[in-house]
Amino acid sequence: MKKFIYVAIMAVVTLAFSACKSNFNGSDYYQDGKTVVIDANKGTVNGVKYDTTTEKCWMWTLEEKTTGVAVKFDYYVWATEFELVSMCETEMYECSRSGRIASYAYIHMPSLKSADACENANN
Repeated sequence: MKKFIYVAIMAVVTLAFSACKSNFNGSDYYQDGKTVVIDANKGTVNGVKYDTTTEKCWMWTLEEKTTGVAVKFDYYVWATEFELVSMCETEMYECSRSGRIASYAYIHMPSLKSADACENANN
């Protein structure tokens, strides 16, 4: 029985991590003169294509590290994945320009089914 519970917990943890998409390089990606490249016509950010049609509620987490202390902020936004990633990558670019070390991750929040419910989750 203990093995079954352990396997079930590991499956849930694995599923949670696989559902998150993140920019592992964070603001470090934009060092050495790189800029964020957003192509609205193609729906790409830095050459990666994202969904430009379906608006959903997303929770994105911004983590900034300053003087050895990590601070995390959670935000809820109603947007397409392309709009969300464009916003997040622009934030990473701005962090890099100001010398801050940051990264982000995001996940779809299917329980928040409207723009109002999504935005209200920020309160």
